[in-house]
Amino acid sequence: MALNRFVVKCEKKEISSGNSREFISGYWINNSSSRHIICLRILGEQIMANHVYFTIMIEGVTDEQWSEGVKTVKGTRNDYDGNPYEYEDWDYIENQPFMANVEKTFDKDGELENSYDWYCNEVGAKWCHIDEMQDCYISGYSAWRQPHELVLNILSFFANKYDTEVSAIMTYEDEFRNFLGKQYYGTEQDHGWNAYEGEYVETDGDELVQQFEDKFGIDTSKEDFDWYAEVEVEGEMIYPNEELDEIVDIFWGNC
Repeated sequence: MALNRFVVKCEKKEISSGNSREFISGYWINNSSSRHIICLRILGEQIMANHVYFTIMIEGVTDEQWSEGVKTVKGTRNDYDGNPYEYEDWDYIENQPFMANVEKTFDKDGELENSYDWYCNEVGAKWCHIDEMQDCYISGYSAWRQPHELVLNILSFFANKYDTEVSAIMTYEDEFRNFLGKQYYGTEQDHGWNAYEGEYVETDGDELVQQFEDKFGIDTSKEDFDWYAEVEVEGEMIYPNEELDEIVDIFWGNC
């Protein structure tokens, strides 16, 4: 099941590395190092990244309690041949019960007003696509930044609804590895339950490339360097892109 909220609007992009935000115009990559650009290109020729893939694991509520806080919608669509079929998808984030306590307004057609600003402020990205959302687990991708505020709102809702401590872990990875990391969240009582941001571990493209260069003694800034071309290192043949993937796997294993 999938949930989409796409808002088409040409404004400044929002990017987060760790917990800080940076609003920029145009291409963020113009401010990046040449080594970083090469690193980004190992996943394709496009340089300006957009999608940030994430997973969120909620702890402290039962699967039954979780099910009461999420909502699906049913309907009928046509396939490519024009044949109708029934579907069931996750409802938009603004319509989810776990966002019930978040202030919002709808127009006469039931559409979210000021959706761009609302998503940036209450979800953490100008749009957010949910691929999976069941059994206290969420996965999906968002624009430019991980959905930090979404996690805080979810924890606040369940902690106050069931008067219990709730926590979460979110992993996130920019599609071109501008940044990737793991973030911890929790709740505490102070005139009700409040969600807070805990510790996080993060790395970025420059750090990953530096680790690769240090390990294999290869200068990735050279014009003839190719991440996909086989290279001989101390008598053994390696593929740089595969070795970089292993470095990323080690990062995830140490988080």
